Amino acid sequence: MTSSNENREKAAGICNDCGELFTVWAWQDGTVRPVSPHNACSCPEPSPRVVDEEEVFEGG
Repeated sequence: MTSSNENREKAAGICNDCGELFTVWAWQDGTVRPVSPHNACSCPEPSPRVVDEEEVFEGG
């Protein structure tokens, strides 16, 4: 995760439905939302989550 404030952090995200990657805000309460609606996937109801670092480095 990168940029943050006391309530949220910017992170790499992925849509659970289509698998598209985009930037998300990860809130302390567990909420994950796209940084911008123009930044998300084209799913009617995106289901974003933060990408786990172990996912990124699998198969290495």
